[in-house]
Amino acid sequence: MNNFIEKLKSRSPLIHNITNMVTINDVANIELACGARPIMAMAPQEMDEVTGICDGLNLNIGTPSEERFEAMRIAARMAAKKNIPIVLDLVGVGVSRFRMDFVMNLLDEVHVDVIKGNLSEVKAVMEHGRCDGGVEVTDTADESDAKALACRAALRYGCICVITGETDYVAELCDEADCYDNNESSQMSTDATGTGVMDTGVMDTGVVNAVASDADGYMHNYRVGSITGGHPMMKRVTGTGCMLSGLICAFAAADCDDKYGAVTAALSCMKSAGGLAASDMSEHGRETNSCYFIKPGNAAYRDRLIDAVYHICDGDYELM
Repeated sequence: MNNFIEKLKSRSPLIHNITNMVTINDVANIELACGARPIMAMAPQEMDEVTGICDGLNLNIGTPSEERFEAMRIAARMAAKKNIPIVLDLVGVGVSRFRMDFVMNLLDEVHVDVIKGNLSEVKAVMEHGRCDGGVEVTDTADESDAKALACRAALRYGCICVITGETDYVAELCDEADCYDNNESSQMSTDATGTGVMDTGVMDTGVVNAVASDADGYMHNYRVGSITGGHPMMKRVTGTGCMLSGLICAFAAADCDDKYGAVTAALSCMKSAGGLAASDMSEHGRETNSCYFIKPGNAAYRDRLIDAVYHICDGDYELM
């Protein structure tokens, strides 16, 4: 992961975020923490000019409006014209037809480099279904099924697909030379088998390669990985997924030649930060009923999560 962080710090990409209004401040701060430069413009009237000077575009549909969706469409067209990375966060895509129609139309109109969502969100996009749990995941799948879903999404949309959860899964359609550069392969049907390449949020240099057949029986090559780590407290803070999308866009913008590696590095960074942020929270505060000495909780954890990303990207922690 360190080589991706070095590129991020040296290039300091300017990232245009049209993101969730609930977490816009946290997205900006976590991008600053990793070394990127955020801009949070949302007015449709300035999208061409703003996106035109940026190095990456991060789109998040978590708090939709017609004006915001129009801004995203204009920005995405400019990003595609400039050939800068586009990250699309599918927050609550199955909650309403309004969100689903926007996503389907956008994916038809422009090429998106990374689509990201939890299992229920990615499944909803693939099946044009609903997310009855709102923005929370309600579906379950084992590792092989989750990887298979990521592969199918990567094939359909020609992008990197990220499925987030306790374990994150990432898949990319690739040509044979890239896929087998380590001479490692595992056969993967549409039921997807394979092992993870990450542990406790720390990057492994290996790549799990896969061959999968599509609905018509044609075989395709994929790079597929899984990233474990993080901490249960990440579920008690709103917007950790939104922050992750900001990180993914920043890492990808800093290394457009290896977007898969950059995305995987961003996932590993966030998982590592999740664990580090909780590492010594129990040592702070006092066991007392007094409100003046309350122990840290989810609000403190959010700040520590951003701090952890800052220190990881500043080289204060040795990560692989």
